[in-house]
Amino acid sequence: MHIWTICQYFKPEPGAPSARLSGLAKQWVKQGHDVSILTSVPNHPQGEYHPDYKKSKAVFTEEEDGYTIVRHKFFITPNSKFLKKTWSHISFAWKVYKAHKKIKFTQKPDIIMASSPSFFCVISAWRLSRIHKVPFVFEVRDLWPGIFRELGTIKNETVLKTIEKLEMFLYRKAGSVVTVTKGFAKNIADRGIDPKKLYVITNGVSDDEWQTATDPKKNGDVSRLQSEFQINNMTKVLLYIGTHGQSQALGQIIDAARMMMNNSETLFLFVGDGADKARIESLAKGMPNVQFIPSQQKEKVWAFYNLAYACFIPLKDIPGFATFIPSKMFEVMAAGTPIVAMLQGEAADILNQSQSSIVCPPEKPEILGRELQTLIENPAKAEQMGRQGRQFVSQNYLHSTLAKKYIMIFERTISQHK
Repeated sequence: MHIWTICQYFKPEPGAPSARLSGLAKQWVKQGHDVSILTSVPNHPQGEYHPDYKKSKAVFTEEEDGYTIVRHKFFITPNSKFLKKTWSHISFAWKVYKAHKKIKFTQKPDIIMASSPSFFCVISAWRLSRIHKVPFVFEVRDLWPGIFRELGTIKNETVLKTIEKLEMFLYRKAGSVVTVTKGFAKNIADRGIDPKKLYVITNGVSDDEWQTATDPKKNGDVSRLQSEFQINNMTKVLLYIGTHGQSQALGQIIDAARMMMNNSETLFLFVGDGADKARIESLAKGMPNVQFIPSQQKEKVWAFYNLAYACFIPLKDIPGFATFIPSKMFEVMAAGTPIVAMLQGEAADILNQSQSSIVCPPEKPEILGRELQTLIENPAKAEQMGRQGRQFVSQNYLHSTLAKKYIMIFERTISQHK
């Protein structure tokens, strides 16, 4: 089977889409399939082309882990202005559609899969599927535009309804719709899409990363981080690493840190960038137990997970986020680090089942502060939680297992298309 996958975000860029799709692609190749990834020239999250790619062609191919990567240059912008970011997504979708004839693929696709976000590249998948007379699969990582309505990012109802019509059109045209949560699948089914074409494949962790996830504790990477950022090796680091945006409501962590300022053995460490970072930094001004570090290379992320006494997985308190499962929670569990989650719904259920996490209601810093203090005072409990999380991921969420499930969906979709 020759699989085309369209996704705007791909390694070496950080983030959940990149980790998921590169991990699945590697496993599909191991399982005997040909894979082509149609993606961007690396530019995320800074909105600037990666130094190694600044002089690259507009469209070119690379080979990695047995699959082909087709990279496209398009309109890029820092992740701060919503309209510019939307135009960037549209630009990528257009480039993929227009450039496909210039690429010499080894064979035509048997199936095309497009992953959101970005949402507009799914239109490209639909058009290319018609050209090549093959089915396409719509992978739903975010419910666009519903989440924008709840967050208040888009307030114009005409715009929202227009995007919703496009969203429903693509669901209907897709041979199958794969979501990353059960809540997403239910939402789509409740709006009239045939449940028989809906499938759920959660995020997970690559087999290789699971094998090496705890190495930074043994090979000196953690010690090097402590030295680089002047963190005492006796300090218990409470880590948030990832996007500093509106969705994460990081102010709840700052509020909890303010409650624990008298605890000199703990450090609240924020690693990453985002549209809300300046505001969060201003909230923490003058707090000695809070430190901010810019975004780090993917290779360093695992060292930060291992440096941490516990990792935060926060979300804003809105109903739509009850259907979200933050992908990084699987990585944190793989690293054997306890999780302190401020969320609800499906993700909370998984974390509670893993016995690796403390789950608090979102945006309730007084509860968060109490739970953190209890965890800090019980290192034996923290170690046990870490072990249980690592085992839980290996049994349920490795990419090798998830990739096999995906192939079954592809085969069923192709057979129904003929």
